[in-house]
Amino acid sequence: MANNFLKGLIFGSLAGGIYTLLKTPRSGEENREFLLDYLDDTTLLVDDVTKSLNDLKGAISTLSNEGKTLTNEFTQEVTVSIEEFTNQTEPRMRRIQEQTEKISKDITELDKQISPTE
Repeated sequence: MANNFLKGLIFGSLAGGIYTLLKTPRSGEENREFLLDYLDDTTLLVDDVTKSLNDLKGAISTLSNEGKTLTNEFTQEVTVSIEEFTNQTEPRMRRIQEQTEKISKDITELDKQISPTE
């Protein structure tokens, strides 16, 4: 895509320069000087655009790599946090389970005591 853009820019610059040469009231010396200045300016602009595109590609690549690194770090941190949470809550969950079983057993015994024996 950038290649086509550069070709179009160069072709347009040349076409504009030729048209100007044919329609200008200036002398040949002035036209050559003007054309050389125009070509120099156009070359500088094309080089600047090319450099900017290369800088943009590098920035996108860097951003992509940093994003991958951050995603991996985030995933590892979340995994560690979940493991820590599980380890911290496991004893509590065990105590809650034991208490639930005890309450259930007590309710069963109470129910036996309250209900009339037949």
